[in-house]
Amino acid sequence: MYYYRQPRYYGEFKCAGGSCPNSCCVGRNIFWTKKEIDKVINAADCSEELKALMKSSFHVVEERKDGPLFAVTLKDDCRCPFLTEDNLCRIQRELGEEYLSEVCSKYPRSHFITNDVCYNYCFMSCPIVTHKLLNEDRSADLVNVQLKGSVTVYNAVAFTEQDIKDHPETEYCKEITELIYDIISDRKNSVETNVILGALAAKALTKSVENKDFDNIPNSVRNIRKQLHSGTEIKSIENIKPNYSMKAVTVGQFLTFFTQCDLLSFISDKNGNVSIELYNKGEQRLAEVYKDKTFWLRNVALNLLFELNVPLYPVQRTIFENYALYATTLAMMKFIAVVAASLTTDNPGENAEKKTDEFIATISAIIVRNFSHSTKKVEKLLDMIKQGNFLSPAHLALFLK
Repeated sequence: MYYYRQPRYYGEFKCAGGSCPNSCCVGRNIFWTKKEIDKVINAADCSEELKALMKSSFHVVEERKDGPLFAVTLKDDCRCPFLTEDNLCRIQRELGEEYLSEVCSKYPRSHFITNDVCYNYCFMSCPIVTHKLLNEDRSADLVNVQLKGSVTVYNAVAFTEQDIKDHPETEYCKEITELIYDIISDRKNSVETNVILGALAAKALTKSVENKDFDNIPNSVRNIRKQLHSGTEIKSIENIKPNYSMKAVTVGQFLTFFTQCDLLSFISDKNGNVSIELYNKGEQRLAEVYKDKTFWLRNVALNLLFELNVPLYPVQRTIFENYALYATTLAMMKFIAVVAASLTTDNPGENAEKKTDEFIATISAIIVRNFSHSTKKVEKLLDMIKQGNFLSPAHLALFLK
């Protein structure tokens, strides 16, 4: 049986159009194929003005076997040239949605295919998605949608034939993916505890792969599931003391590199040094602002699993390296929330909550876009983790606790 696995919010998603506070038509790489461009130019109802704009608004970014890939050449203000003053798409307005490129019509929706399952999800670079995750409990819970008949999924992340041949562990990607998802979604523990448990699982599975013990992976998954509820292990994780140098300084430095925004300055004293007191105040404010939405971090953590295609993609990295990038990104998301809350007023309420949501959505979008479009930055982040000797479950725990 073939089916979709998707978060609850996925089927309810609707684009905000011209009212979007962070338009995907501003400052983004927007890709089109030659076939898609020609379809607009050759449309019977395409105006001469739109034809001229289509012919002058693209540049080649990649030569492919099936033809060149183009990107929209943004204007000086970083807006798409087809974006009208009221933030609507001129192509869609003049010809209809069916004339948009696949990227334009599907974003922020994306897909990850493994074995007989297609996982659907949306990128948090869309503020509508982030709003749902921050405000709707269980919005990231996975549900099954059975496929009826033949379905074509475009632009999905999937393993190539060569990937499968070179990396036999991909045969068990569904089992490993579901294991990690179940660990993170367990509501009996804190999100931080679950992410650390996931790191231990990823480390054990990486060892099986390194030993080429591929056939034993299903058994390893079963054993890990049995060990998850070990009271002793959970207690030892929960007893880990916070290391504010790791939480505030190191994670903040990762964040500054990734976003080019000096977020550390918001929790620094007048001498420019990171203030643990200010960071603690931010954590306290965050707990106050989100006291009725304790689910927010779990939703973000679950959605990130699919946005970053954890734990096996790309196969060039180990399971644990992929997981380390995931856990570090979640730590950065948590840091963003702390900073956002610290900037709100002293009286928590609807306004403070709204401002915190908006700040998280804006900076999260920058992080997600970098992961989606900047392979070099992701590899550099992994190098920074390795160079700092942080590539271990213990260090990931210190980032998050």
